[in-house]
Amino acid sequence: MASSSKIRSVLRKTAVPLTATLLALGISASMTTPASASNSYNGNTYIQGAGEDFTDDWNDEGIVAEFGGYNRNSNATCLWQKIVFWADSSTGHRDQIDGYFGHNTTLATYSWQANYMSPIDADGSVGKNTWAAAGKRLKDTNGNGTVDMYDGRYRDIAISRVNGVYHFADADGNDRKASYDARTCTII
Repeated sequence: MASSSKIRSVLRKTAVPLTATLLALGISASMTTPASASNSYNGNTYIQGAGEDFTDDWNDEGIVAEFGGYNRNSNATCLWQKIVFWADSSTGHRDQIDGYFGHNTTLATYSWQANYMSPIDADGSVGKNTWAAAGKRLKDTNGNGTVDMYDGRYRDIAISRVNGVYHFADADGNDRKASYDARTCTII
């Protein structure tokens, strides 16, 4: 009984400080998520570009990924999903386009990277190399010197760059800015 009593006494004395320490660590960890609400490379809030040569616009875009807290819920993710589930997918899984980077998006990203980059580079997350590879498919179809579509393997995506910020249409036809810190796109 004495040993059981001592254990309870020690637990009571350490419970509050231990709980406070764990809570503080949890708050600290949640506040230091790396670049979760911006472009990881340059801090921009939106997918952006400038100049006449738009094929290099996406060379420094931020990370969107299932793991690591990288813009998992965002319009940037929604734009990426339009590429992997619609434009470059033979089956066109529109129901997967929701702005949430989950397991299915990770798997589709692996596949896209293996097909359009190198199987060695396939990691399931979308960083600047993956964005750069996709950016090479941006086109000016109306000949006015501005990007107006992503040239998909199976379907094209209407896209625009307004004042340097990329826009796309969601399922309801609403214009959405490709932002890292907002998820307002509806299921496409």
